[in-house]
Amino acid sequence: MESDPTILNQTIQQYLTELEKVRRHSPNTIRAYQKDLQTFEEILTISGTKLSKVKPRQIRDFIYELHRRGNSHRTINRKFVAVKGLFHHLQRTGQIEENPTELVNSPREHRGLPKPISESAIAEALELSQEPTPIGKRDRAIVELFYATGMRLAELGALNLRSIQENFIKVSGKGRKERIIPLTDHVQKILNSYLLVRNTFLKAEINSQPFFLNNRGQRLSNRSVARRVQKVLSRASECTLLNPHALRHSYATHLLNRGADIRIIQELLGHENLGTTQIYTHVGIDRLIQVYDQAHPRAEKESG
Repeated sequence: MESDPTILNQTIQQYLTELEKVRRHSPNTIRAYQKDLQTFEEILTISGTKLSKVKPRQIRDFIYELHRRGNSHRTINRKFVAVKGLFHHLQRTGQIEENPTELVNSPREHRGLPKPISESAIAEALELSQEPTPIGKRDRAIVELFYATGMRLAELGALNLRSIQENFIKVSGKGRKERIIPLTDHVQKILNSYLLVRNTFLKAEINSQPFFLNNRGQRLSNRSVARRVQKVLSRASECTLLNPHALRHSYATHLLNRGADIRIIQELLGHENLGTTQIYTHVGIDRLIQVYDQAHPRAEKESG
């Protein structure tokens, strides 16, 4: 394996092709990996190190350089994961014997429990978001659907008309894995209210399939969806978390607090590992005490 930048670039492209064709990662994931590996390619090219000669020291130097450039812990960890995947690919295909990333600790940041939005705050925000205009109906439908399904931002943004069925929704999640999420009568009513005015966003010459549209009759971008969520949630006096991911946290936590099985929540969220679901859920101490008092045989209150 040579140090020629062209060869290095070709090696990275081969790995990205494997992610797309074999592992069937989504286009968004491929673009993220490509961007992160371009940073690694740039730093490695500057150092003049051959890819086959990279040792743990060079990986640590790479992480240090990312710190020096002011990257966040989350960004550094993401880039490290991309580089680690590249070297796993090289080792698996016989291009290197040892993987230098295996001797380097992942630069993870400490993450506390995510805090959900309270049920009352979400109810207040939606109560104050009943504008009869097409945009008002669309924006409320977006927030209602996030809270009713726990979808990721990219999943909601990718919805098409055919994704919505009578009492369920088909979601294409990470790794292009499809899952089914039930829809309540309430959220179906909200979605139907939006569908009645959806055509006002369309231009005469456009035959558009995206479910949520902008004023040009095109798919509403993820950034625009996030802004609409922020606008709706900001109307609640107690709401300080104003993003789609906070609604996903809240969806999982509120289901768990009301007695839903965590494995069902795992399925609804589209998590491969139960541990990920446990991070997303945040059970209040009062609820924990209540369940303990009800379930433990020695937790009966003494009288007198």
